[in-house]
Amino acid sequence: MSPFTSSASASNSPRRSPISLGAFVALALAGATGLNGQSDYATPYTFTTLAGQAGVSGYLDGTGAAALFEYPEGVAVDGAGNVYVADNNVSIRKITPAGVVTTIPGGAGQGIAVDGSGNLYTCGGPTQMITPAGVVTTIAGGDADSGPSSFQDGPAPMAKFYSPHGIAVDGAGNVYIADSGNYVIRKISNGFVSTIAGLPGTYGAADGTGSAARFSYPTCVAVDASGNVYVGDAGSNCAIRKITPAGVVTTLAGKFGTNGDTDGTGAAALFYPMYGITIDSSDNLYVTSANNTIRKVTSAGVVTTLAGTSNVAGSADGTGAKALFNYPIGIAVDAAGDLFVGDSLNATIRRSYVASSSSPAIVTQPVSQSLAIGASATFSVTATGVPVPTYQWQFNGSDIGGATNPTLVIGSVQAANLGSYTVIVANASGAVTSSAATLSSPGVAPGGPAPVASAANFVDISSRASVGTGGNVLIAGFVIAGSAGSTEQVLIRGVGPTLGGFGVTGVLSQTALTLFDSTGTQIGANTGWSTNPDAAQITSATAAINTFQLTSQGDSALLVTLAPGAYTAQVSGADQTQGVALAEVYAVGTNSAQLTNISSRALVGTGSNVEIAGIVVRGSQANVLIRAVGPTLSQFGVSGTLAEPMLSVMDSSGNTVASNTGWSTNPNAAAVASATAAIHTFALPTGSADSALLLTLQPGSYTAVVSGAGGTTGVALVEAYQTP
Repeated sequence: MSPFTSSASASNSPRRSPISLGAFVALALAGATGLNGQSDYATPYTFTTLAGQAGVSGYLDGTGAAALFEYPEGVAVDGAGNVYVADNNVSIRKITPAGVVTTIPGGAGQGIAVDGSGNLYTCGGPTQMITPAGVVTTIAGGDADSGPSSFQDGPAPMAKFYSPHGIAVDGAGNVYIADSGNYVIRKISNGFVSTIAGLPGTYGAADGTGSAARFSYPTCVAVDASGNVYVGDAGSNCAIRKITPAGVVTTLAGKFGTNGDTDGTGAAALFYPMYGITIDSSDNLYVTSANNTIRKVTSAGVVTTLAGTSNVAGSADGTGAKALFNYPIGIAVDAAGDLFVGDSLNATIRRSYVASSSSPAIVTQPVSQSLAIGASATFSVTATGVPVPTYQWQFNGSDIGGATNPTLVIGSVQAANLGSYTVIVANASGAVTSSAATLSSPGVAPGGPAPVASAANFVDISSRASVGTGGNVLIAGFVIAGSAGSTEQVLIRGVGPTLGGFGVTGVLSQTALTLFDSTGTQIGANTGWSTNPDAAQITSATAAINTFQLTSQGDSALLVTLAPGAYTAQVSGADQTQGVALAEVYAVGTNSAQLTNISSRALVGTGSNVEIAGIVVRGSQANVLIRAVGPTLSQFGVSGTLAEPMLSVMDSSGNTVASNTGWSTNPNAAAVASATAAIHTFALPTGSADSALLLTLQPGSYTAVVSGAGGTTGVALVEAYQTP
């Protein structure tokens, strides 16, 4: 897609449009007697299914047919070939060129468009912009319920729309909206909303300039590089309209009041109501139609049918009339001329190919792994090919049922899972088998008995807090223990924007992650995890340890192999920004070196901005000393310390395991002091307001929460140590 063009689409489903599907069908059939459907397509397009399962609706991320859509409406595509779908006005879904579907947190709408910088624009409720970092901003008013009060131009926050459907954005950042219920086309520019064509609340069929023009029910818009706006005018008009930058409206193709599926030029071409429209860099328009066809309109008004059979609903991949659709709505075109269609009642995303077909080629092969019994294993492959390839994983040469994604996850490795894994990548042009990747476990023969449980150790340590500036950044320390020459592969993450998808507010918009060794030497740094040369390995490691994937470029990560020693990971805000962030350290490998303790220092706030540390114990039960240090930090030169920290430890079900305020009030205060001496860390003064707990924890996940007594705030250190 050209940076000046945006996909825009409209929903006319009975669920939310003032004109129901039944009304549209009635309008479409009116006057259609004697009109013949196209039988010979001059330029037939071949369509395949990119994602979703025909006839199976839902909200499920995945790859290809493993993903589910509820009711795809608007569709847009960016310069990198990523497709964005407005799914039933509830969520925004992203589809990579490989068919991997994810959900963008916070997004919603019916119409959707994308600009040259990757910002998304949605309408159908409040008109919103979503940045590539996931920041959602309302740029204009919402969808009013009814009546004359549903229209208002002026400052964008005060503007009112009535059932807006289609949206497009030009190269200058001006946004255009098909305000269907008001029968007008609106423009948002520099924070101001104006009407560029049509008369609010006046239904009709007339060319003219500005308010002299009339529309019957404009459902979709697109804009070219010269600023001309193209409108799919549905209702009784069923025509493609053009609006110049001066507001002059003409009819490019179609005949007012006459519906049909005839190809031709200008008024000789007939349309059924159209739902979506998009434009390519050569100013060719592509339109989805109520009669289940995909049409093309040149800049000269020449109309041809590319795919679908008129008034026949179905779901079939194929070329020309053999490709069947069921209520296609959204449509977008990429820079190569490939089309993407939201096939709403089929709950699928369809794709056409202009480029020649190509056999699959594997870009990244699956990698052999050696893991402990009970660990999670992930094999992945990346491949190219046209059409998008399918995948079938095999174990020791036999197909694995249901393993048809680019990634294969084995949740808990057992001896029976040890062996050789390959994947067959195929499309209509051919098939290729990956190289074999071996799954093994130290000391375990394939199919043999599993070893006894290992000794207790930490496999996951994390800390969430409010990140400030200067000395109030989030500082996470950890120790790796092991013999000389041993190592441990560790995934370290500074998570900000992705936390928003879990309901955390006030998150840090761009994290900066820095790793130091015990001498204070910087040994790693990252701002924007996918900028790492090993970003693919970070994704694989994240899947292997069974934690959530990062969804924003604003998060940071490092995948490093470390020798035994003490390390510090510092999470700050890029450009001195502030907000809530999460620092995490995961043991990825199964080497002899192990994580043995965590400490994190941060500013403790109130409400949800307290300090939260998490640990995961693996193997057998573990003796753990957990401390919340406030006033004692002052002896190390730390200012603004938390005067009286309160410490609570909870299990994975949210049950409180133990709590303390004032460590020496513990019945086992002497044992706490002995454990402190045994691990060679600094002692807490008797009677200090610092808190501590000495616990025996079973394998599992635990959370330590540090807050200030009486709602006080200040800097605190939370620590978790394995003790003898």
